Amino acid sequence: MPEYEGFIASLSENGKAEVLIQPETAGIIGAPEISKKVCHCASSSSQVTVEALNPVQADVGDRVAVRVDSSLLLRNAGALIGIPVIALALGWAVSLLIPDRDLFGAPVKFLCIFCSLPLGATAGVLLYRHWSRRNLPSIIRIIRTRQEMASNLRAAQA
Repeated sequence: MPEYEGFIASLSENGKAEVLIQPETAGIIGAPEISKKVCHCASSSSQVTVEALNPVQADVGDRVAVRVDSSLLLRNAGALIGIPVIALALGWAVSLLIPDRDLFGAPVKFLCIFCSLPLGATAGVLLYRHWSRRNLPSIIRIIRTRQEMASNLRAAQA
């Protein structure tokens, strides 16, 4: 499961927080050899803001660890790829069972197969959108509170 570090930028009343994530190193995480060749989008000044669940009750300014559940990728792929493929297979199976007839000048068998993929894609996107409402990353721990960071800064200045 990918884990990132960031700072709490703001809190919502519904138990969520806006987390500002700034990469420590430029490039693609876990693939430095590819980053050197193709990725110029992530630099040391890049910042990403995400909405995350806040079960640890972190406050604004706290440095936190955020985790994204990797099983969500499989579920989303199943909705976006699997549902249209299943619909296409069902359209093909139905076309084998129905008799040869024409509807509006086109064979009904062709219409079953032709219409099943867009219907499956639409169903997959709707299911994905329904599921993705709950696919928020989650704050798993507080690394340092803002009071700890402030006290370390005061100690360093003294």
